[in-house]
Amino acid sequence: EYPYYQANGLSTDLLGGNGVTSARSTVNFQDIQESRLISVFGRVNYNISDKYLLAGSVRRDGSSRFGPNNQWGTFPSASVGWRISQEDFLKGSRTISDLKLRASWAKTGNQAFANYQQFASYLLGNDQAQQQFGNTFVPTIRPSAVDPNIKWEETNAYDVGLDFSLFNQRVSGAIDWYSKKTNDLIFTVPVAAGTNLSNFVTTNIGSMKNRGVEMTLSTRLIEPHNRGFSWAMDFTASHNTNELVSINPFAGNAQRILTGGIAGGVGTLIQVFQPGSAINSFYVYHHKLGADGKPIYSTKDLDMYEDVNADGKINQDDRTPFHDPAPKWMLGHSSYLGYRGLDLSFTLRSYLGNYVYNNVASNLGTYSEVTRGSPYNLHSSVLTTGFQTPQYFSDYYVEKASFLRMDNITLAYSFKYRSQPVRVFGTVQNAFTITGYSGVDPTAGLGGIDNNIYPRSRTFTGGLNVRF
Repeated sequence: EYPYYQANGLSTDLLGGNGVTSARSTVNFQDIQESRLISVFGRVNYNISDKYLLAGSVRRDGSSRFGPNNQWGTFPSASVGWRISQEDFLKGSRTISDLKLRASWAKTGNQAFANYQQFASYLLGNDQAQQQFGNTFVPTIRPSAVDPNIKWEETNAYDVGLDFSLFNQRVSGAIDWYSKKTNDLIFTVPVAAGTNLSNFVTTNIGSMKNRGVEMTLSTRLIEPHNRGFSWAMDFTASHNTNELVSINPFAGNAQRILTGGIAGGVGTLIQVFQPGSAINSFYVYHHKLGADGKPIYSTKDLDMYEDVNADGKINQDDRTPFHDPAPKWMLGHSSYLGYRGLDLSFTLRSYLGNYVYNNVASNLGTYSEVTRGSPYNLHSSVLTTGFQTPQYFSDYYVEKASFLRMDNITLAYSFKYRSQPVRVFGTVQNAFTITGYSGVDPTAGLGGIDNNIYPRSRTFTGGLNVRF
């Protein structure tokens, strides 16, 4: 609920006594937003001798966020599994403790966007909207852009996986390959002037696909013996490729959709949805290369940027998709080491192949900053580029942001005092980051744009645990 009270024409003598009720013009507005999701589902599991596993489910979901013709969606799934380790030829194996092959298919739905019934009283009339949704509506709801034909975003996902355990559970892990196709993507896009009540509308814009591999591995590398040295570790790795497949003809009738607002200029957008490219790819000009193989930086656009369509000028048509924020690989590792009363644990994380648009550099990396009348800061990139005026669409600012980070590390010592357990420990969070990214923090731009220069803190914690 978002209630507010507005009063106009107040003067100081009205603030006492009757208060704001004496104002010449008042508005009491109660904006109540409500959405309803109704779901029914059923599931069947079938197990044959713990070797052959089958499962199926179906959901029927209804959401008030969609128009009356598209509120309901049906989402089935099915999976099969074969526990190979239960077969006679593997039973009793000293090497393979467990081995299972599995495959699945599922369709899922997404209804995560603003409430449709916000606009229902405008589209249907207040009485009809109340009857349809059972909500309390205010007659003065302001009309806004809405697509009454918006429908469920649907994802079809296929997965094939292998689970394994070796050497009496000492080593275990899983490998999965997946493929996902998402249709009727829900996104907010610009609309043609005069065709709606706003410059933007939330609608179904097209389809995309994701494919990848995920792996996990856990092992007790060194088993403890008589409180001796022990070491257990976990690894995770995932690889994903993403591509926008198509844009619906009615999604603004565009071959590409710009997104990714940045600081600098007015309405400047640096990312793009374009078929054949990854979601949120950077949409930039490319610098020409000089005889020495290095990019050319100049004061004239035509001298330093590639004229992609060879029309003798540099404009919007010469921008092309260039890399994307999503990492090609995401890696994780955690270890636990112990020796007698000492224990050491740490967690490492790494992203490989991800890119960030350095908006801090593009917004402050030109000599025009020195013409300001107030104090200014120049980004050091200007010493390389020599840009006199802002070049927000230069591919110079799209930087590789792969990194290795020690998220946390803990060292502890446990002992007994008068037969009571005591543990002393010290922890460092965000211990270090190794990266080639020139900004303050590569993870500041995990969404693709780094315009947040506030540094991530490094935290030191010491503690004492005593049990009585």
